[in-house]
Amino acid sequence: MNSAARTACAVVLVVGVLVAGLYVVGRLNPVPAPVIAGDVLGPDNGEEVSAYLVRAEASLSGADDERWALISLASPMETMAVWSLTQNVSTPALSILSQSIFNVPIDRVQTPTVAVPSGNTESSFIASSQVAAESVRQRSTGTERARAVGEVAAARLRAGCVCVIGVVVRASLDRLRTLAETSQVRAVQALPADASAGLFSVVPLLPTMTTVVAPTPDDGPIPAA
Repeated sequence: MNSAARTACAVVLVVGVLVAGLYVVGRLNPVPAPVIAGDVLGPDNGEEVSAYLVRAEASLSGADDERWALISLASPMETMAVWSLTQNVSTPALSILSQSIFNVPIDRVQTPTVAVPSGNTESSFIASSQVAAESVRQRSTGTERARAVGEVAAARLRAGCVCVIGVVVRASLDRLRTLAETSQVRAVQALPADASAGLFSVVPLLPTMTTVVAPTPDDGPIPAA
């Protein structure tokens, strides 16, 4: 065998070894499946509320499996009442209570809407209103009106106001369908089964939004804290 032939054989051998090595590495370290991102729980800005309610109801169809979901309340509730609602409608209790969504209602005054970790115990769920108060206070900057509104909202949250407007949970579709039928719940929207925790956004549906999802009036007087 001449030198050219020996060189060609050596090249083929090296390439073969490299390909085999890459194959083994690929088998031992498979590329993870792409994470589903970009999901949104809640209505779109400018969407008709009636259309969102229909869309939310449709999201609950299908085989019973666990989903991330947004529970929008018909009217604001106390944290204890929401805890009871999520635990006692039927058994078993919800698998995960992820976020509590708060908004302090003040007539014709825009107040911050905040979502904070709620925890899966009664004590942590009740304490989420205190976390919300601090979050509201930190967000209320920029103008004197914003700071004044923030002080009032934070004070009411610390006092345990009737201010929970929604909850983000993970539960079976059957459990979510049961919750959707209760009088305290306005809508339940579930994400697809492949939605990943922490990789979806939440847009709350305020109880005061009755026709179109749009900013509420902000021309009213601010009450004393």
